[in-house]
Amino acid sequence: MIFHENIVIKKFGNSDEFIIICDHSSNYIPDDYKKLGVSDEYLESHRAYDLGVSHLAKELSQLLDCHLVMANFSRLLIDPNRGEDDPTLIPKISEGEIISGNLDVKFSVKDKERNRRIREYYVPYHNQINDLINAAIKNNKVPKIISIHSFTPVWKGKGRDIEVGILWDKDDRLSQIFLKSLKSKKTADNKPYNGRLKNDTMFKHGTSRGLPHVLIELRQDLLNNKKDRLLWAKKIYNVLKDNEKIIKMFSIKNYGSNTI
Repeated sequence: MIFHENIVIKKFGNSDEFIIICDHSSNYIPDDYKKLGVSDEYLESHRAYDLGVSHLAKELSQLLDCHLVMANFSRLLIDPNRGEDDPTLIPKISEGEIISGNLDVKFSVKDKERNRRIREYYVPYHNQINDLINAAIKNNKVPKIISIHSFTPVWKGKGRDIEVGILWDKDDRLSQIFLKSLKSKKTADNKPYNGRLKNDTMFKHGTSRGLPHVLIELRQDLLNNKKDRLLWAKKIYNVLKDNEKIIKMFSIKNYGSNTI
């Protein structure tokens, strides 16, 4: 079910208990942007999107019988997991390679192209998440937000032993459940990235609204095929179901942020 040409929303059921979101699910760039001047190989890499996450997110939303919101555009066009005040919102360089199609976009509220991308891609994505949150609260539910990402198995020539990163800020309600349930040296707390970024998606929809939330980041080589993606979807689902009674007791509560 498509509600906006730049947003993909899947409704697999009527449950308002969870909302699955996927910021970097797609490498799509509209034709008029001429691939932003990068190669096809580049667009098929992790620089343009998070490999494997769209399929995993779909499997998880089906298991949970809940809504899924995915950004149907590449983070090279505009990164929905950044605040509008973040200089990397529209990246000019990614891992040493210049994004030529972004070089003329100025970090200014007066820049027409910047405002166009915010208006046509960034805002509709976040508005859709907000709409689902508001609908759940109207139905007297406290929606728990699960954000799905992936990371590369090798970074700057070094392999990463971590398989799963559990990212969070100050509200540790969901993160602690996953860290305790996925007990392993390969499950890391706020690694390989830190989950504390002002005005990112979790800050915008979880932290600022007092909603339970967690960002789960999986190593990309664990999501290479359908079988593996389903396996991890079931692992995440089982953690949530095993702790269902506790999770249902979560209320709207403002924990604040380490970024302020």
